[in-house]
Amino acid sequence: RTVDFNEIGDVVPQMRALSAVNPNATAIPVNRIAGITSALAAPDGGLFPGTAALVNLHGYTSDQMYAGFEGVVLNFPASGKRGFWDRRTDEEVKKAAEKSLKQLNDVWTKALEYHKLDSATHGKAGYYPELQALLPVVRGQVALLVECNAEADIKAALKWIADKHIAKVVLTGVAEGWRVAGEIAKAKIPVITGPVLAIPSRESDRYDKAYANAGLMQKAGVVVALRTRDSNTNYRNLPYHAGFAATYGMGRDEALRAITIVPAQIFGVADRLGSVEAGKEANIFITDGDPFE
Repeated sequence: RTVDFNEIGDVVPQMRALSAVNPNATAIPVNRIAGITSALAAPDGGLFPGTAALVNLHGYTSDQMYAGFEGVVLNFPASGKRGFWDRRTDEEVKKAAEKSLKQLNDVWTKALEYHKLDSATHGKAGYYPELQALLPVVRGQVALLVECNAEADIKAALKWIADKHIAKVVLTGVAEGWRVAGEIAKAKIPVITGPVLAIPSRESDRYDKAYANAGLMQKAGVVVALRTRDSNTNYRNLPYHAGFAATYGMGRDEALRAITIVPAQIFGVADRLGSVEAGKEANIFITDGDPFE
């Protein structure tokens, strides 16, 4: 009951993570002492599990912690099995993916209709919280955070985004992004990838593909930020994820940028966060050694 990140229902974009942030959570100082000054609180669960919020890890209320970015999360329909524990047949997996994609398209069609109705009535389209939450995404005012990992799902997501003409998009996860890095770069969509400290997504891949993924995408021209995707206490391991990305092809400078200024740019808050400059918020940490070690 105290871990409030997964709401009931497949389509609940109106559920704001910011309202569930606990400023007194013990996870906050645990992460802050490791140098993490800001984090994305993101909901999990169904197709549209809610709206993520960027928060600074200091403040007495969630509103004080709010760091200026919110984005609607979309768990893009997966075409494959969830993992080795998934006992569904290939036919069952295919039917589930088709059903989920149909649901996504139905929701988006309703969101477009609601946008037209709302525009025609000057904001008096009626009470429909799910579609009201998607309205800023349809209008290009709020980003859509599209979670996708497998090569086929990334390609499908890129096609869906292009077909729907969605203006503000960020791909998240993107475990097999290295396989389609050129296509992601061509689409000019930024990526928040991770975890870096992970096993390969396929048994046939090299042991280090998860480590090298970020660097391979970055070298292909993709704007890449890094994440941990661990439990809420283990965001503190972000420097080690960055260290592995640096060692396996990304380089130290780019890996440092990928956990500082690049995510700030992706979230549209680079005027206040992400680098040490005059006029910005002084969210800094000091270390007597290499933060990546």
